[in-house]
Amino acid sequence: MINRLKRHWEEWFTFLTYPEVKPDNNDAERALRPIVIHRKVSGGARSDWGAELVTQMFSFLETMRLQGQNAIVQLCELFSLAGRSPPGLEM
Repeated sequence: MINRLKRHWEEWFTFLTYPEVKPDNNDAERALRPIVIHRKVSGGARSDWGAELVTQMFSFLETMRLQGQNAIVQLCELFSLAGRSPPGLEM
């Protein structure tokens, strides 16, 4: 254990050298919570395609949240770039 601590001191205690680095991973844990809750409620993805879709959806939503952007507005803009909007979503 002591040898491992010595070998990885720099990685484990980065926050001592760089004050802007937090000493815990609470932000990452909080970011994963909605995905875990979705998996528990839905029973999880039932296919590789479904798992990929859920992964991309949550990645997009979290990115929008971190950037302070409205996910629905951004989706509408992406769809409008791809071609004609579905009925009822015209801007």
